[in-house]
Amino acid sequence: MASPNRIVELSSLIAKETAVIDGFLTRNQLPTPSLDAYALKSIPIPEEATEIHTARRALIEACSELKALMTGPKDLLKFDWTAFVSVKAALRFKLDRSFAVGDSTTFEDMAEFSGLNVRNVRRIVRHAILNHYFFQEAQPNVITHSGLTAVLAEDEVARNSLIVELDEFWPAGVKLADALEKWPNSEEDNETGFSLANNSNKGMYEILAENPARQERFALYFANPDKTADGIFDNYPWTNVSSMVDIGGSLGSVAIGIAQRFPNVKCVVQDLPNTIAEAESRLPVELRDRVTFMAHDFFTEQPVSADVYFFRSIFHNWADKYCIRILENLVPALKPGAKVVIHERMLPGLESLTTMDARRAINTDIGMQQLLNAQQREMHEWPELFRKADSRFRYIGAKKPTGSIRWIIEAEWQG
Repeated sequence: MASPNRIVELSSLIAKETAVIDGFLTRNQLPTPSLDAYALKSIPIPEEATEIHTARRALIEACSELKALMTGPKDLLKFDWTAFVSVKAALRFKLDRSFAVGDSTTFEDMAEFSGLNVRNVRRIVRHAILNHYFFQEAQPNVITHSGLTAVLAEDEVARNSLIVELDEFWPAGVKLADALEKWPNSEEDNETGFSLANNSNKGMYEILAENPARQERFALYFANPDKTADGIFDNYPWTNVSSMVDIGGSLGSVAIGIAQRFPNVKCVVQDLPNTIAEAESRLPVELRDRVTFMAHDFFTEQPVSADVYFFRSIFHNWADKYCIRILENLVPALKPGAKVVIHERMLPGLESLTTMDARRAINTDIGMQQLLNAQQREMHEWPELFRKADSRFRYIGAKKPTGSIRWIIEAEWQG
């Protein structure tokens, strides 16, 4: 429950943290944040500037809470049932691509470009402006880009991500309650909101495999580069490791990063055949003696003996029964002392539920449910998962590197 003076506390906190951010911008000769077309697309805060990152998170969280308190419970209950309708329509008819950043256009020109009539273009664009800062209309019938549509017009990865979220994830979320009613507590990936949204008795991966264009969009969505690998290079003792298997390792970015930094480690990347074929073609020549690729389905017996078996953002795609099967399939290859390292988000405890990171983790958790009947896990669930797979696993623990979103979760095979 909020304290009697919570709105005053929040307003003071907002002023304090805003001053911290403004000081950083001033010292670095950066412009004040804006949503204009040529504004900063994001605030370039260095990774090591932890005070500024902390201030930004605190400011966003305080603004969100203050808005909720000033809106009040009754108005907060009002559902915005038109929320992203205009954004989805603008993307579907490529209104953001109908004119260049720096130019202007009119509703008439947008209508001619899209094939929609002027009335429909006007209502879509004005809804998007008022609700989502899409486009700007400083003068009647003169439309320019905002910072958001400037990003979409020029950044194919960002545009594709929003399309996937609106066309694939959103309909699945709308059907989650129906799926829970039809298949209570199911752990099957073909009994989901995604399956219902697609009028199918198949799971998400099978459905996408039947439509190459959708599958390609999904692949691009999950292909965003991660230059730091979220702390895994600097926060695990790779100098003590001779061999590792990156299971479900996609194009091998983590294994390649490890091999480049730690010449003592030989890496095997395992994934499905089509992914492996592409990954091999991208491997730097100088690493071919220490990074190899293997087609392997992790629901079958593991054929490679190694010091470390690494899973990055794999377990959150599967319900417990399937994660247990993945671990069981490692057992034939395990030698005493071998480690299983899982690198993914952790559901927060009660003490941190209000933070931005907690919100992201919880949103991802419900997203995994609506798509795959999968889940994020809380701290206490990991040792139990290993125990259920085999009592010979010894759970070591979990840690979250500073500035990372993923945790490093580890268990040892005792044999």
